Amino acid sequence: MRWAFGLAGVLVTIGVIAWIMAKVELPETQQAIKVQDEAKVMTDQISGRDASGVDVGNTYSDYADTRDDGKLLDIQITQLAPASAMATRFGLQTNDVVVAAIDGHGVRTDLNGLNSEEEGKDAIREAYGPVGQLVVKRGTQELTLPVANTPPQNPVVANNTQQNQQMQQNAQKTEKQQEGKSNDGSENGTMDELHQRLHALPTY
Repeated sequence: MRWAFGLAGVLVTIGVIAWIMAKVELPETQQAIKVQDEAKVMTDQISGRDASGVDVGNTYSDYADTRDDGKLLDIQITQLAPASAMATRFGLQTNDVVVAAIDGHGVRTDLNGLNSEEEGKDAIREAYGPVGQLVVKRGTQELTLPVANTPPQNPVVANNTQQNQQMQQNAQKTEKQQEGKSNDGSENGTMDELHQRLHALPTY
């Protein structure tokens, strides 16, 4: 019997250790992994590389428009690789024309006037950082990417709100009618409302 109690004690001890690890050490490990992953994403972006370590400049094809003096005018995106980091990071699309790049310090570099296509691509790479932006022409629009989207209102919530407002208005109207008031709150009501109440009385 003693060995049974001893085995039970060992099992309880193991259970306590497992509980401590699950409650204390495991969450700390998970948090450390999460922080490490976030740091890797940030360093990859700062170095101009995607999650696979590929230079973001190699995830798209472009055509460089040049001025008459040979300097760069802008860079048109002619093709994006599948799951290109430029598409997922900025929302860049094929046929977008990049006219400026804003780096992580808020410094804007206009491509118009740069010496070469490579300088323009370097500016785009520097904008790939965590808070960088790209200014593009898309059709007749000039957009700053990524575009901040306002989430649409949930139509179910909107319908419920309208229904609640209508129910409150109907309740207030009924309450005024029971008090002998018109819809505008006056004591006697309009002549039409008085006639309606008289016609509503039962006849014998």
